[in-house]
Amino acid sequence: MSLNRSRTIAAALIAVGLIAALACVAMFPEVEGLGGRVRLPIFHGAMTWVNLVAFALLGIFAVGSLVSGKPSIHFGEEGLRYVSIPLWIIGSALGLMAALNTWDFTGSKSSRFEVVAADPRLMAQFWIMLAGLVVLVVCMMLEDDRKVASVLDISFVGFAWFVLLRAILGPGRALHPDSPVLNSDEILIKALFFGVVGSLALATFAASWLIASWRSSRSLAAADASGEA
Repeated sequence: MSLNRSRTIAAALIAVGLIAALACVAMFPEVEGLGGRVRLPIFHGAMTWVNLVAFALLGIFAVGSLVSGKPSIHFGEEGLRYVSIPLWIIGSALGLMAALNTWDFTGSKSSRFEVVAADPRLMAQFWIMLAGLVVLVVCMMLEDDRKVASVLDISFVGFAWFVLLRAILGPGRALHPDSPVLNSDEILIKALFFGVVGSLALATFAASWLIASWRSSRSLAAADASGEA
């Protein structure tokens, strides 16, 4: 199979994954109290699950690239980096929107933003997003230094998991709810949620492969141009 055809298939998988994810969200039943507003936190939750898997794979590929020095592993690392971090930024924005639109602020003397800012999970999302932006900028500036990029990716993934686990397991939770899907007895709710997770995973990893492919081709072209010069 030619590279162009593989890229076309990857692009098609991205579109199929996104459409399927939105379709599953649209079919998600309304719930008492929130009605159709439940669909936004469901989509955000599914995106977070996929993002965490992508972060874990980013760390694994970064370690592999640092240890082996193989270009193919490095390009896989780049693909995961340039998809997972922007995805987290989008997910953080959706998480804030979901909190402001679905949490119960009744009886609170503070503003909605103050209450949200006091929630450890949302603050964890913010700090991970900030760290991710730093990693993206530095890696773009030091594009040719693969070892530094791998060390940054490993550090970022370790930081992200540390901050997130501390927010989940530590004290001081505000209004962030436990997973309504995992606590539900409705098979349809779980099926649609995992349909969103699977569809987003398909789109995410197809996009990661596509970027890795582009980065690999770009590197080979640059090497050929340098050799001719």
